[in-house]
Order: sequence, then structure tokens, then C-alpha cells
Amino acid sequence: VCMDELNRLQEIMFAENISYRKLSIRCGISRAELQKIANYDTIPTQTTMVAIARGLKRDVGEIFNLEWRN
Repeated sequence: VCMDELNRLQEIMFAENISYRKLSIRCGISRAELQKIANYDTIPTQTTMVAIARGLKRDVGEIFNLEWRN
């Protein structure tokens, strides 16, 4: 699986004009952690994925590829 198939976080944030700062405030996850996730430097936990999805008002599956390990 290509790295760009792990998540669509940057794509969605850009499309909705949401900064890392704004998303950090919305979901309670640090800007640094969000950037690591968006740049594929870290794989988020389920709890983190749910928090990000809630912050973006989307389903987890719209942002993260939940089948990437297969």
C-alpha cells in the first residue's frame, strides 16, 4: 500500500481550509501530532482517529484507510 493511501488528512484539511491549529483545538490533539499523522510519520491510535474524525465532522473511514494492513 502506498503511503498516500494511509489517510486523507491533509487533503481534507486543505479542501475545508482548516489549519493544524484549528483542528488541534477542535479535537484535542497537538499540532505536532496532527502533522506527524498527515505526513505519515506516525500511525494514529483508534482513539486519535476518532477524535480527528469528530473534529472534522466526518466518519473515520472517510479520513483513514482502515484496511491498509491487508
